[in-house]
Amino acid sequence: MTSTPEAEAHNRRAQRLWEEGQFEEAVGAWREANALEPDHLDALMNLAWALSRLGRVAEALPLAERAVRLAPGDWHARHSLGHVHYEAGRYAEAAGEYSAAIEAGGEGALLQCDLGDARYSEGDFAGAAQAYAAALAHQPDDAYAHLWLGWSLQQTGDQAEAAAHFERALALAPDWPEALYAAGQSWSTRGEFERARRLLERALQSYPEEDEEGRAAAACELGNALRGLGEFERAVALYHEALALDPTHPTARFNLGLTYTDAEDYENAIAQFDIAVQLDPSDADALLEKAGACMGLGRHDDAVAGYLAALEARPDFAEAHGGLGLAYYLMGLHDLSVEQYQHAVRLAPDDPWSHYNLALASDASGRHADADASFEHALALGSSDAELCASVARAVTAHGRDAEAAVGAARLAVAADPENANAQDALAMALYSSGRYEEALRPAREAARLAPEAPECAYDLGLVEEANGDTDRARQSYRRALELAPDFEEAREALRRLGDDV
Repeated sequence: MTSTPEAEAHNRRAQRLWEEGQFEEAVGAWREANALEPDHLDALMNLAWALSRLGRVAEALPLAERAVRLAPGDWHARHSLGHVHYEAGRYAEAAGEYSAAIEAGGEGALLQCDLGDARYSEGDFAGAAQAYAAALAHQPDDAYAHLWLGWSLQQTGDQAEAAAHFERALALAPDWPEALYAAGQSWSTRGEFERARRLLERALQSYPEEDEEGRAAAACELGNALRGLGEFERAVALYHEALALDPTHPTARFNLGLTYTDAEDYENAIAQFDIAVQLDPSDADALLEKAGACMGLGRHDDAVAGYLAALEARPDFAEAHGGLGLAYYLMGLHDLSVEQYQHAVRLAPDDPWSHYNLALASDASGRHADADASFEHALALGSSDAELCASVARAVTAHGRDAEAAVGAARLAVAADPENANAQDALAMALYSSGRYEEALRPAREAARLAPEAPECAYDLGLVEEANGDTDRARQSYRRALELAPDFEEAREALRRLGDDV
């Protein structure tokens, strides 16, 4: 398709003006080209692209569609129409046009990245990953394609591959704030908080002042890393910084509430979750966490209301059923507690803690056989979880129905983590309760060694030593428990029992 010299001159002048940042002048020059030659394909495509970039998609769409009608097999025209659809938020239509451009012979990393962007934006993360991988086949050192392939893979659950692509993007563009942010976020989600902190601090410093969205995201994620390091005050400050940049930032608001909860500042936690719920009344996670903060304050009625609201927003919310079960349990409503934990088990059958909690509620409601069965389920599912096995051992020991079952659960706990003081202490108490006092000495001593600042471990060692007739050592252990916890009445009573004046 030939062009008149005058129209082509306007087209080239418009391109030069756009590159110089004179956007409106460029638009005017392209319009002049189109007025002289309505079927000038490049001018149509360029004007459609420019208008869409300026947010004037309603003006751009008919121009891009006209270009496709004039040259349906021209991949550039398809690409241009795809851009217009993308800028208008019509991501599925954009992906369709980009795919058509590729089918028409278009190739290169840029076109594949555009297709990846459209698919990612419409939620087709597997399709996006495929497009970004195709971009890398054209240009292996494309930092943008590596970054967004990483985000796509993270959305599909492939965390390890995602992390590798984030690191590659960072290696290719070490000062790019988006790459610093992605790599930092990846390390943070994997619990490598110190490494994440260093990257995210650089990201926050690298984002330009005008990029408030990027700075808010970096501040929020840096807060997450600091929260993981236990630096709650700094984390709170960063969440506030993120919210100052973006008051509706949902993650910063939610994580600020979580940080207050971690610090047992439940009133402030509730205030943050309340704001999150005001911004999105269907936010079941915020409703759940608010209910948990109410539990921390002992406001069980408010907690029940919160958990019920979370279930109204998300009926199959296992954690909300579990929270409601705990609230009812603490209120002494054990039958209602059993009912809620049964729902939690139905929704999360592979969660050993749900079975454990159901066992406690069942036992409290007098359903002892059901409780024993639930304890067995919990152990079968969580035999590698030292804390779970120790909790089962302590519960079975306290119930006193099956001493050998308690010892067996405690042995599983120690096998899962021999350096876990709670596991060693649970084994000592299970053996002690079954009358195997000499056998209980080793785990009791090990627990006291592993947790020298734990008054309960010192007290339990005293019980075992006293049972073995070693009253001198028992006195020392009870005194150590009192030093660590001056209000430890059981230790004080034990010393009185041995004739000491305390």
